[in-house]
Amino acid sequence: MNTSYLRTFIEVINLKNISKAAEKLFITQPAVSKQLQLLEKDFGAELFRKNGREIIPTEEGRLLYKYAKNVLNEENKIYSLIRRDDDKLYGNLTVYTSSVPADYYIHDLIIEFGKLYPDVTYTIRKVDSDMVFKNIEEGFTSFGFTGTPYKNRKIKNICIAEDEVVIVASSKKIKEFNSHKITMDELLKQKFVLRERGSATLQVFESYLNKKRVKLNELKTVIQAEDNEIIKKFVLSNVGISVLPKKSVENELKEGSVFTLELGDMVLKRKLYYVYQQDRYFSKIEDKFKEFMIDKHK
Repeated sequence: MNTSYLRTFIEVINLKNISKAAEKLFITQPAVSKQLQLLEKDFGAELFRKNGREIIPTEEGRLLYKYAKNVLNEENKIYSLIRRDDDKLYGNLTVYTSSVPADYYIHDLIIEFGKLYPDVTYTIRKVDSDMVFKNIEEGFTSFGFTGTPYKNRKIKNICIAEDEVVIVASSKKIKEFNSHKITMDELLKQKFVLRERGSATLQVFESYLNKKRVKLNELKTVIQAEDNEIIKKFVLSNVGISVLPKKSVENELKEGSVFTLELGDMVLKRKLYYVYQQDRYFSKIEDKFKEFMIDKHK
């Protein structure tokens, strides 16, 4: 039995689709189909069936899926123990990350990991927190970086940093406010430039508003954007005020081009997380990166 076929089988079951698995594994769709046929021939059993456009494992397929992950994880351990050449790690690591970790934390992590394994290449995909979890659940990746934890026992959350969410405005508006304070009534009169739905920053702010019995759609939102840097440009142009991670406006606060507004008792802390699915098969590179993150933040 070729263990590379097991990897292919696992990805097909994770993604529920042969063409998506082929895309992720960088092989052709016919090659995936051929490997699956050979596995079924080896085991003498039907391992999956089609349900519309989705690939669904049979009872035998579910059993193979369960043990195949263990086999591949053990294979990784064996190679690590015998080869003793951990510095010779090759391949590409795809990192799905929400905006704040992508903009302010991933750079340092990859530089540090790259010193240990200089031959690894990287693909960084910047999406919102909800999309990170969706990609983990659908099998596109085994891990990611988000601004929220996930209430699922299969997904582990490791806190890597903490930040504050603040209301920011252009310095051009500073005369409008007394002592940098704003009331809820004044807030509802302001124009807002906000992140899109799915953003952890927006979720934290919306949760606070809900406790004050204010709906997010009561705000006068004139622009929604997927990127903090775009939002900052609109804030600096005095198009509206916004809610942003404090880390993202550190330079602007020092320069005095923006200032923060205090809203009642609002103190919004948010944590950033490395998240991973603990029962999912990890490639050797993913496994080394997981070890690196756990050792760094244990």
